[in-house]
Amino acid sequence: MKITNVITHLLTSRWTDDPAFPHALHSTAVIRIETDSGIDGLGESTWGYFAPEAVPAMVEYFKPVLMGKDPMEISKLTRELVDDSVWWSRSGAGCSVISGIELALWDLRGKILKQPVHQLLGGAVRHRVPVYASGGPSLWPVEDLVRKVDYYAKMGYRATKISTDYYDIPPTDELQHQGRINMVKFPFSQKLDVLVEGFTKLREVFGHDIDLAVDGHQGAVPNPIPVSEAVSIVEALEPFRLRFYEEPLAYTNIDGYCELRARSQIPIAGGESLCGLDQFHSLIARGGVHMIQPDIGFVGGISETVRIMHHAEASNISTTIHTGASMGPSLAASWHLAAASYSVDWLEHVLAATSIQKDMLIDDFSVNDGTVGVPTAPGLGVKLTPELIEKYRFVPSSGERT
Repeated sequence: MKITNVITHLLTSRWTDDPAFPHALHSTAVIRIETDSGIDGLGESTWGYFAPEAVPAMVEYFKPVLMGKDPMEISKLTRELVDDSVWWSRSGAGCSVISGIELALWDLRGKILKQPVHQLLGGAVRHRVPVYASGGPSLWPVEDLVRKVDYYAKMGYRATKISTDYYDIPPTDELQHQGRINMVKFPFSQKLDVLVEGFTKLREVFGHDIDLAVDGHQGAVPNPIPVSEAVSIVEALEPFRLRFYEEPLAYTNIDGYCELRARSQIPIAGGESLCGLDQFHSLIARGGVHMIQPDIGFVGGISETVRIMHHAEASNISTTIHTGASMGPSLAASWHLAAASYSVDWLEHVLAATSIQKDMLIDDFSVNDGTVGVPTAPGLGVKLTPELIEKYRFVPSSGERT
């Protein structure tokens, strides 16, 4: 069997499945690898979420490396892709495109062998996979935040992640057509008080029936907070027994991560925008986090994620897989890996994108009592038909900007 073509499909959808999440347009890049047997594989590059127009050119660059090769040789082909672009793909866009190609190769292998990918990773180690609702912004006033979390609870989730900052929701028509929500500005001296007010109300309403986590989003802002402020946030929120505090600091501040973890009673998590084992190494080896959060469509693919997870396991660090930008194959790959891995505590799910995910996933991703079942379809269990390509026709300039 030989690879005969490599194609990029750019897709755009409006994320409207979460009433309290920005109803904005989001795009992704799905990479299709075709073979002379008629079997093809689908992967997804997280870079397509940010700069979709840039992905096809990079896929075309890599295409000669793949043409005529045996798609079953995943490790060999991935290494050839890395070696061919060693000057510029060790991280960022190049690494993310290689991730999407690698996922497509795994999808192909599973279809060829008529096995779900988790079987190729050693088999499922659980019957249900724990998921949390990735809810994005916290809402102000607090009553809106309560309604938001109540919606997740009624949808079957038993855990959710919200932000350290607060936003208000505009009228429904503006939310639908503009996709924007507005940050609520508080005086610096009041910020901790409103954080405590929000989590106090959530515990009053939901008790211990739902787990809570918080996201600082500091890995993707121009002026991240100092460790002193992150420590203050931790100390203020410790009484609420949060499952983790995500991206509290910039990834360039490894010393700050180490100090924060040493002083925090809340598990510290991070890593969604890191690439490869080398970028995760310092965070893991120096004990900067309790949980790593690799993004399979960005970090280098399934095999690289497994390497990173094994490195983390040696330091008693668990994994919470990041899927915030995924609309199909990357979410599916994360699902398979979580099913096959003891050290995965959580699988993130952005339910705002449920519609396009349901259209692309073959297996049922229905949440019941905070978990989803194990996928059974061959490969990653994803599809992309001409009808779906038309339904999610690409909208130029729809990549997310910080």
